[in-house]
Amino acid sequence: MFISQVILSSILIITGYLVSKYPNLIAGYNTMSKKEKQKVNIKNLQLFLQWLLVGLGVFSIISYFILEAFGISIERIISINSLIIVVTVIIALVYVNTNKKFKN
Repeated sequence: MFISQVILSSILIITGYLVSKYPNLIAGYNTMSKKEKQKVNIKNLQLFLQWLLVGLGVFSIISYFILEAFGISIERIISINSLIIVVTVIIALVYVNTNKKFKN
């Protein structure tokens, strides 16, 4: 199961770096018209998503080792990490859609 945590963390970290280089990977941004894209502060959005995804990847692997050290079962570790990732992504979506720093 450690391999699944490494794969998940690697995917999140790599995606974070790819989003910073290729903004069209951001869901919804690639389908916007040029007029709609001008309303988005893409630099702030890229930076936020990069830090979010890299942070989640690093957190996932660190929390695995910490929870395993406390003797928590692998199934619970995966459940806890999954729950934290889902909740964090939901909070981040609300933040991005309501904060004015991501709009021009």
